[in-house]
Amino acid sequence: MGAQTLQRVRMSDRVTTVDRRSGRHGSASRATVTCRGCGCELIGALMHDAKTTPGARWLPDGGAVATVPNAWALPGGPPDIGGSCPGATSECSGCYAVVLEAAYTGFRDMLRANLENVTHALACGGVVGCAELLTAVVRRSVDLQRADGVRRPVFRWHADGDIMSAQYARAMRRAILATPDVDHWGYTRTLSAVRLFDGVPSLRLYVSADRANLNRASDVARRWGRPLALLADDDADARRLWDRVGDGIPDPVTCPASDRWQRDGIGPAHIVGPDGRRSTLTRGGSAVGACVSCAVCLPGGRARSVTFLRHGSARDALGSVARVRIGGAR
Repeated sequence: MGAQTLQRVRMSDRVTTVDRRSGRHGSASRATVTCRGCGCELIGALMHDAKTTPGARWLPDGGAVATVPNAWALPGGPPDIGGSCPGATSECSGCYAVVLEAAYTGFRDMLRANLENVTHALACGGVVGCAELLTAVVRRSVDLQRADGVRRPVFRWHADGDIMSAQYARAMRRAILATPDVDHWGYTRTLSAVRLFDGVPSLRLYVSADRANLNRASDVARRWGRPLALLADDDADARRLWDRVGDGIPDPVTCPASDRWQRDGIGPAHIVGPDGRRSTLTRGGSAVGACVSCAVCLPGGRARSVTFLRHGSARDALGSVARVRIGGAR
């Protein structure tokens, strides 16, 4: 079933050894393939996500940037507002990734282009054509990670957006199987797609749950042996929701970046020091994404479910990005 236990990987194998001061933007973070249907050029752009990256920097102004892009993203929200999330629920209204889309034109345009390119690839070249594009994107990230000293690359699927269709899921599966030397992970509310990733050991796929879809999400996770990623308002809310889940789901831990690292007063909660500790985080210095440091959600070791405590105050992020997308505002 889905939650196989793999050999544990040392954090030092997953982090960069090159001290960069900025990311790889523009053409450096893009992959290009030729559409197998019409011969046009298809482009996939990697996302610089400081939380998931093997290399980051805490900027002097207090922000954090990824120096190595290792995430793939599509527009967030349901398809009827231009998103890629057919399983979006009412609890997604405050999605933190969509907040970034609404705020930053360049980021929004990049995600829209990614969606247009995978949609074209599927329509013109089918699953195989889309898989070629997604595989090229993963391999581009792997090349950048290895150039900076990463021995075991990691790749985060859908830092924004989700598995948009069954065809897309099959293409994604092919891309993961084509890159077995990479530790892949992601979370999905596209519950119908979970079964399509059974027997893919280098992927740890979480079934995303909240109070709106909890019963069905729990059933799917239980059936396919997947851990659950539960969104909750606070610790008390999490306990109430987990009581509803029942047996047959891996025991949960709480994501530290959504909990105690938000309160420790050290720095941005989504990064740690270069050795994986919060205490070594230095303003202006190098860092590592919280996901690589924690590693609970990555392949390797025992699968655990995870609680994400809601953070941020944008309660109508989907409404904001819909107005921008559909209304054409800039």
